[in-house]
Amino acid sequence: MSIFFAKAPTPLSFIQANQLKLAKQIAQTRMGNIVIEVVNSQQQPIGGVEVKIEQVTHEFEFGTALSTQMFAPGNDPTDRSRYLQLAKQLFNATVHENALKWDAMEPQRGQLSYADADRILSWSKANSLPLRGHTIFWEVEQWNPTWLKSLSPQDLRSAVERRATEICGRYRGRIREYDVLNEMLHGDFFRQRLGADIVKTMFQRCHAADPSAVLYVNDYDILNGKRLDDYVRQIRSLLAQGVPVGGIGIQAHILKETVAPAQIQHSLDTLAQFNLPIKITEFSTQTATEQEQAQNLLNVYQIAFAHPQVKGILMWGFWEKAHWVPQAAIFDSSFRPKLAAKVYQELIFRQWWTQKSGNTNRNGQFSTRAFFGRYRVTVKGRNWSRTRLFSFSSQMNQSRVLKFIK
Repeated sequence: MSIFFAKAPTPLSFIQANQLKLAKQIAQTRMGNIVIEVVNSQQQPIGGVEVKIEQVTHEFEFGTALSTQMFAPGNDPTDRSRYLQLAKQLFNATVHENALKWDAMEPQRGQLSYADADRILSWSKANSLPLRGHTIFWEVEQWNPTWLKSLSPQDLRSAVERRATEICGRYRGRIREYDVLNEMLHGDFFRQRLGADIVKTMFQRCHAADPSAVLYVNDYDILNGKRLDDYVRQIRSLLAQGVPVGGIGIQAHILKETVAPAQIQHSLDTLAQFNLPIKITEFSTQTATEQEQAQNLLNVYQIAFAHPQVKGILMWGFWEKAHWVPQAAIFDSSFRPKLAAKVYQELIFRQWWTQKSGNTNRNGQFSTRAFFGRYRVTVKGRNWSRTRLFSFSSQMNQSRVLKFIK
C-alpha cells in the first residue's frame, strides 16, 4: 500500500496545485515513449504476444554520499552489510563524503594514501554506481591540512598543481566528475595566497589530466537564495576567463531553516541561464518533526526532478550512525526508515517508476510512456520467450523502438 494512504502519521499530499504542475513537468521532462515491436522471421507482425516492461534503474541520478568509516577495516560487519545493502538498493550514484578530501588523504605532508578513496570507488564500480569525486580542493581554510598552511607560495602552488594532476590522472575514465574547488563563496585560502588565477590553474590541470571529466563548482546558501546572486556572478566570471567549468553544484543542507518551494524553483531557474548541468550535490534536512523532514525532501526532490537542467540529487548520507548531522538521516540508528525514507522510496520507486505489461496489437506493437533509464523487457508467446536489457535515454528524442524477432 502506498504510504500516501497510510493512517498515521498524516500522509503528504500530491493534490496541491503546484504539485500537479510539477507532475506534468516531470512527465514532459523525464519520460518518453517505448514501443515494443514483435515480428516473425519474415518480418510479419505478431499480435497477442505478452509484453512485460520492468525498469531497472533511473537515468536521473538519485545518489548518496558514502561514509569512509563504513569501508574501514574493523567496522561492525552487520552494520556494514546493512548499510551497503541499503546504499545499492536505494541509490544509483555515489560520491565520496570525505575520503577524497586533501586533509583525509594526506594529513601529514608526504604521507599520502588513496586506500579509502579506492575502496569506495571499487565498491561503487562493482555495483554499477557512478562515483563523483568530492572534493579535490577546499577554499575554506579550516578544512585544509595543517601542513599546507605553512608552505611558501611557491611550494603551495607546486602542491596544488601536483594534486590536481595526480588525482585526475589516477582516476581518469573511472570518476566522471569532480567538485574542483569547494565553497569559493565562503573562503579564499588558495586565492589569498596564490592569487585569483589559481582557480583557472586548478581547473585546467584537472582538465588536462582527464579531458572527459566534468568539472563542477560547488557551494551552499544557493537554494535558499542567500548567495544566489553571488554564485551567478562568480560562475559568469569564471566562464568569461575561460575556466573549464562543466557543471554547477548546489549544496542543499536545509538545517533548521525553512526554504519555500518558490525559492527553490527560482534558484534553479536562475542558474539554468548558463545551460550547464546542475546537480543537488549534497542534500540533507534537519527539522523538529519527521513530517517536516519528509516535506522538505518532497519539495526538493519534486522541484529538482521536474527541472530539465537538473541531472541528479545526491543525499549527503542516509543512516544516523554514519551521518554528519545524525538527526538529518532518513534511517535511524537501528535502520528503521523515517517518514522521509518512505517518501523517498514512494517517489523514486513508485511515482517515478515504470512497470508495465500487456499484449501486442494486430500490428505487433505494445507501447507505453516510461521514465528514462535502464529496462528489462520480456516478450512471451505460446511456446517461446525473449528477454533483453536496454537503455532508454533522454537523448533519444523522446522515443525508443525495440524490435523482437520470434
